[in-house]
Amino acid sequence: MRAGAQDKRPLILGLGNSLMGDDGAGARVVELLNADPAVTACADLEWAGTDLLRSASQLEGRDWVILVDALESAGQTGQVSVVEDRFAEERRQQAHWLSAAQALELLRGVMPALARTRFTWVLVHVGAVRTPASLSAEVEAATIQAAGLIRALLDQPGRRPAD
Repeated sequence: MRAGAQDKRPLILGLGNSLMGDDGAGARVVELLNADPAVTACADLEWAGTDLLRSASQLEGRDWVILVDALESAGQTGQVSVVEDRFAEERRQQAHWLSAAQALELLRGVMPALARTRFTWVLVHVGAVRTPASLSAEVEAATIQAAGLIRALLDQPGRRPAD
């Protein structure tokens, strides 16, 4: 671990509401990764629902947090994208009254130690967030792709802040 590094393993935090169809993409990715012993051996995994603020204590002391969420983006359903740190400008459509990006900015304001934490957003693009309570076929396939992408991020030397 590098000098001055915080001492907790990376955290993979799934966001969203699994009762609202494709908004449950973050929960599904965490479910897939929890079934992989190689991932659970090197990272902590949690599902935060729609309230990132409730996860504040879990963020403390982390060098790296990977947030997995659905992003409404018409015409791009099933795509997966990765955004490092600066995400607030990217998140205009959200299913939650306080977006995850806004919640993170609020947390960074009241928890100065989070300034040292690297945040990676893995976004599963969805067409709309609404019932039924199951993922669309396109988004289900994208969650498998997102889980693979996170595995690759965890495996890359130099990508983890502790390397």
